[in-house]
Amino acid sequence: MALQYEDLLLPLVVMLTIPLGVTGGLFLLWITGSTLDIMAAIGFIVILGLIVDDPILKVETLVRLEKQYIQEGMIRDERLLSRIIHEAGDQCLKPLLMVSLTTSIAMVPVLFLGGIGNDLQRPMALVVIGGLSIGTFFTTWFVPLAYWYLFKWKNKI
Repeated sequence: MALQYEDLLLPLVVMLTIPLGVTGGLFLLWITGSTLDIMAAIGFIVILGLIVDDPILKVETLVRLEKQYIQEGMIRDERLLSRIIHEAGDQCLKPLLMVSLTTSIAMVPVLFLGGIGNDLQRPMALVVIGGLSIGTFFTTWFVPLAYWYLFKWKNKI
C-alpha cells in the first residue's frame, strides 16, 4: 500500500482502523456475556479482513480525487481538502454500508435460531456484527479526519 499511495502514513491510517473493529467485536461479546472461544477468534479474523476494506476504498478515493483536482489546476488549500473529503464521502458511503449491512444481516439468523451448529457459531456472529457495526461507524469518521490532519501537516496549511 505504501508503494501504491507513495506515502507511508496513509497505510498507517488504514491499519489504525483494525483496533476499531476488534474493539466492537469484544464489546458485543462482553455485553452479551459470551465467551472468547475458537469461533469468536474466527470472527476476529473475518473482521480483520472486512474492516480494512472501507478505509482502503476511502483513502484510494481521496488520493485519486486529490490528483485529479491538482491536474485540473486547483491549488492545495482548505477548499480542495474540504471538496475531496466531501466528494469521497459521497462516493464511498453506499459501498461501505452495503458491505457492513449485508454481512451483519446475514449473521442475524445465527443469533436467534437454535441448534448445535448455531450455538457454536453464536460468538462468531456476535464478533462479526459488533466489529462491523462499531468499526464501520467509527471508520466513517476516523479516516476523513486522519486524512484532513495529514493533508494539512504535509502541505503546511
